[in-house]
Amino acid sequence: MNEKDLKQLFISSVRSGHIKSNTISNHDNGNNHNDHNGNDNCSSHFFPSSASTDMDIKIKDEGYFRSFDLVIAVIDKRRSGKSNIIYDSIESYDNYINILMRSGILTQFAKSEKCRIDWIRFYPVEVKSDDDVLDERLPNQVLNAILTFGRSVIVLDEKHSKRAKQRRMLNFIPSTIIGYTGKDDYFDLLSVFDKLVTNAMFNIQKRRLARILVENGITDKIDKVYQCITNIQKLNQKLAFSELYDDGVIFLKEEIDFLRNLTNLDVHSEKKQMAYLIKETKNYKITDYI
Repeated sequence: MNEKDLKQLFISSVRSGHIKSNTISNHDNGNNHNDHNGNDNCSSHFFPSSASTDMDIKIKDEGYFRSFDLVIAVIDKRRSGKSNIIYDSIESYDNYINILMRSGILTQFAKSEKCRIDWIRFYPVEVKSDDDVLDERLPNQVLNAILTFGRSVIVLDEKHSKRAKQRRMLNFIPSTIIGYTGKDDYFDLLSVFDKLVTNAMFNIQKRRLARILVENGITDKIDKVYQCITNIQKLNQKLAFSELYDDGVIFLKEEIDFLRNLTNLDVHSEKKQMAYLIKETKNYKITDYI
């Protein structure tokens, strides 16, 4: 079938809850799984499965400036009014950090839907019918989805699904893959990539940074130095996302205060730094490195 028909079948499947094997028990490998908002057992599904009183599903065709075939937004309506932030797992930490990294996209959607920002999950979807050729464009589309929303979903038509399983391709793609069963609007969850990518561009290891600081004579307040560099890392990533996708940047009050404090630091000009490096190395000989 063509892409348009497959897309409509998939939309029907999502709204009807017809994605088979879409439960934690079917994919649990012994780890403790949490929902995407940091609360245990809020949802038993890896992928949105039919709207309910506790969950809304919004589906945008050719979503996010026509960058994706579909963008599915899930709003988990938590009954509790509490806004406590609890890092009880890697998943919950990643989801809260994702709010900081992609605050522009999430805040805009939260305002339009009048919901809390931590209730929202986005799923960018690429639909590949059997009429489509799977080529070098697919890795670029997966990367684009991960950079934009932190996750990727690929929907394959019946023949593509069979080939992917036969060639054991499913576990080599950092994407959740869903295949059409060939029957009505039923799809099957073939593989799950349940990692929300929040540090796609920058990543600083605390242990390595501590060693570098000590090697350079900095032994005091290493934790505070690490936190400052991490804050700069998050600000850089916000700006990078803004540049990539022409998205608005929303700084928190604490981030604005942090930026203002940076202006109190003495910063050497690039010319002074270059002059210092040249002066330090002018007497080096090539034999020093042999």
